[in-house]
Amino acid sequence: MPGSDFSILPTERFIGLGEPQRQLMSSVRAGTLPHAVLLLGMPGTGKRTLARHLAAALLCTGEGERPCMRCRACKRVAARTHSDLLMPDAGENDRTIKVDQLRDIIRALSMHAGEGGRRVVLLENAHRMNLQAQNALLKSLEEPDEDTTFLLTASSEAQLLPTVRSRCRVTRIPPWETERIEQELLRLGCDAAQAHELAVMSLGSLGSAIEHMSSPAFAALRETVESTFFSVASAQDVPIFSARLKDSKDSAADLLDLMEQLCHEYLLHAHGLGAAPQLAKARSAELWENASPRALEKILDGIIAARKYKEANVSWQAIAERLLYLISEENL
Repeated sequence: MPGSDFSILPTERFIGLGEPQRQLMSSVRAGTLPHAVLLLGMPGTGKRTLARHLAAALLCTGEGERPCMRCRACKRVAARTHSDLLMPDAGENDRTIKVDQLRDIIRALSMHAGEGGRRVVLLENAHRMNLQAQNALLKSLEEPDEDTTFLLTASSEAQLLPTVRSRCRVTRIPPWETERIEQELLRLGCDAAQAHELAVMSLGSLGSAIEHMSSPAFAALRETVESTFFSVASAQDVPIFSARLKDSKDSAADLLDLMEQLCHEYLLHAHGLGAAPQLAKARSAELWENASPRALEKILDGIIAARKYKEANVSWQAIAERLLYLISEENL
């Protein structure tokens, strides 16, 4: 989830999205949270947001339900400036968390808490810890201070030592439901058509959907798909649109994903099960709206074949051209 604040998803809305989130926050509020928690899940499912909600709840000094997100402690956790919130000094894009960064945290744990109370060690992307760092962490996990809680997040279980995993309460955060992602995007101001497309494309990752929502790159991707694959009407168009796709090799996977999603929506429309996508830049949108299910299924097969060619390192322009010819031959 982007950013370091909690304004994107308030606590109660967030924990209402699933049983794992609710149980963990309930454990914090009941004082029964284990000394170490490992949140596992695919990128963008909210592991980092949940971990920060838990950290805020543990350090909250406000009245009522924790975290209140109004007290000074909660605000400092959100800003990552709380003296008792210990995190490795690593950048978002650092490939590894090194042993020296863990030793700095362990050294801090040997001193008194800055504010005399509980301390929280937050290890985001814990799978990035190298072996030396994980081994350095083990002793603290094995002999925890009763006033210290470790919160780890990871996208890859296999990259963590079994001894690290076994000393944590492992909670798996499932992918988000498409409808939930769509609702959150609409709440954030996304228009309905784009919210639906991003929700489907995100494959359960709210973080990915939010990132694409505000990305000029996604708008450019959509325009490319519409002005090529969804604008071809005959074989004569193919060379023109193929040339336009020549420099889009780096975004080929995303182009195919978006095209597949839109084709599926047209197929549902052809079966009377939904509205056709709204394609403002597509010259052949009317042809797609009236396409037969057989033609759309054949094009979907062509997209699957395109992915296989891409994995086999076939030229992207050759792949795109083949797909364009297939569309033109189906006489949509």
